[in-house]
Amino acid sequence: MPPEKPLSGETALIAALQRLFEPPPPAVALGIGDDCAALAVAGEDFLLWTVDTLIEGVHFDLAYFSLPQVGRKALAVNLSDVAAMGGEPLYTLLSLGWPRERDVAGALALGEGLAQAAKEYGVAVIGGDTVASPGRVMVTLSLLGRVPRGEMLRRQGARVGDRVYVTGPLGEAAAGLEILKRGLASEAEMHRALVEAHLNPRPQLQAGRILARQKFATALIDLSDGVATDLGYICRASGVGARLPAATAPVSPRVKTLAANLGLDPLDLALKGGEDYQLLFTSPAEKAPALFAAFARAGLPAPLPLGEIVPGAGVRLATPEGEKDITGQGFDHFRLDL
Repeated sequence: MPPEKPLSGETALIAALQRLFEPPPPAVALGIGDDCAALAVAGEDFLLWTVDTLIEGVHFDLAYFSLPQVGRKALAVNLSDVAAMGGEPLYTLLSLGWPRERDVAGALALGEGLAQAAKEYGVAVIGGDTVASPGRVMVTLSLLGRVPRGEMLRRQGARVGDRVYVTGPLGEAAAGLEILKRGLASEAEMHRALVEAHLNPRPQLQAGRILARQKFATALIDLSDGVATDLGYICRASGVGARLPAATAPVSPRVKTLAANLGLDPLDLALKGGEDYQLLFTSPAEKAPALFAAFARAGLPAPLPLGEIVPGAGVRLATPEGEKDITGQGFDHFRLDL
C-alpha cells in the first residue's frame, strides 16, 4: 500500500488547530473533520451545525457578482454542507462585515439575496452580528440543520469495491469563473449557463436526503474544493484509495467546448476547479439499479459514475500514459502555488 501524503496547507492547519482544543463532550456526536458538526439533542435527530465565510477578493469579486448574488451564495454553500450529511436545513445566523465608507444600501441588497434564498430553501434567518470591516465585504453564515440519527452520512465509510458517483456534470463553476475573469461573458447560451453555475450554485439537498434515507451511500461530501481534494478527504477518512478513469470522467459538455476554445485542460476544470457544489459519494455496486431508480422517481438526474474505491491511499487519475496522483490538487486557501 503506498503511503499517504503528509498533511499540508489547509488540511494541516485544521489538524494543528484541532490538537489545541479539548476533546468534545459526550453530547457532540461528530466534531471537527466533516462537513458539519453533529450534536446529540433530545429526540430522534442529530442537530447539524456548520459555518462558512465568503470574503471579497477571495470568494467573490464585485466586478461580476451582484450583492444579492453574494447573499444567495453565502447561504448556498452552507446548505451544501448540510446536504453532504444527508440533512435538512433549519435556521441561520448572519455575521456581516461591511466597509463603513460604502453605502449601507449595498448591505441591504446583500440581505435581500439572502432572504430570497432562505425563503426558497425553507430556512429562517434568526439573528447575527454586523461590524465595520477594513475595506472588504465579509459574510459569515452559521447554519443549523437536522438529520435522523440512523441516517447521518459522513466522509468516513467508503469501502474497497464501492463505486464513486457525482450528482451532476463537473467543471461548470470553474469554467464560469474563467469566463468572468477573462471578460468573456456574453449572451451566448453556453457562456450564460457556465457563468450561472459559478454565480448561483444549487445545493443538492434532495439528493442528499435520498442517499441518507435509503442508505445508498457509504460516504458523502460536497464538491467545494474540487474532486482531487474532496475525494481525497473521503479516502483519508476511510483508509482507502480511489481510481478515476480519465476517459470516462463526467466532464460537462459545455466545459469541454469552452476548454477547447480557450486552450485549457477540461479535466483540470472538472477535477481541480471546485465550487460545483454537487455531491460526491461512494456506493456499493450492487445498489446501482435501486439508486438510479430512486433518483428517477424523485425527478432527479441519474448520478454519474466517476470511478472506484480501491486499496491504497489517495486519488489516482488513470490516463493512457499511466496513473497520476492528483490528491489535494483542488483549491486550498493556504497553498502558495494557487
